Amino acid sequence: MDFQCDIVKVSGKDALATYQGLKTRTDVIPVILGDNDDLKSIAETMNYVTDSFSQLLQQALSIDPLEWFNKRQAQDSEYYDLTAGAWQDLSPSTDISVHLDVLTGEPKPEVHIALVPVEKSWMIPAFLKIGGWNDCPTAAEHAAIFKYWDECYGITVAGITADVIELEVQRPPTTREQALQLAEQQFIYCPDIVYQGTETIAALASTLINGSVWFFWWD
Repeated sequence: MDFQCDIVKVSGKDALATYQGLKTRTDVIPVILGDNDDLKSIAETMNYVTDSFSQLLQQALSIDPLEWFNKRQAQDSEYYDLTAGAWQDLSPSTDISVHLDVLTGEPKPEVHIALVPVEKSWMIPAFLKIGGWNDCPTAAEHAAIFKYWDECYGITVAGITADVIELEVQRPPTTREQALQLAEQQFIYCPDIVYQGTETIAALASTLINGSVWFFWWD
């Protein structure tokens, strides 16, 4: 598997400490890629996408994220139903979980951390060519949306597995209005986090207020 970047292998229990330590480097940006199965799945997607990193970046820069959200929602307004539901006071999301076993919650025996040679974290989806399966956005769409969210909230791509992306957030929303607007965007970007997660957009929004980690999952 040629990821065209260095890969560090660590135990799951040491993954977060290693990841945090690698973030001090200025020549690369670390991102946790999960275990061997995740690595193989990501590699298969990379081999399937024929566009180069620079081509994907150009595509990303040509996408207007707000227009993308509006267009995607309008294409199927019943599926992307923006009814918020009743507000719930849920705890903010603060923990990275890509290094954990989804069933047991325990650290995986081994995970991989890619040292991606890009200038900005939002470029990582384009470098790793992730996405494009089922309802999952394409690599260029991920990058365009992450660039927009980075400008608004200060995000860093922390983890990518076969079907999960986790982002660290420096400036999360602090009000219900801000959180609901963001939750609508996240729901359109990744419906499963509502339909198979929080169940309502309002519940998702409550976890975004002062939340330092965003979780996305595509079935």
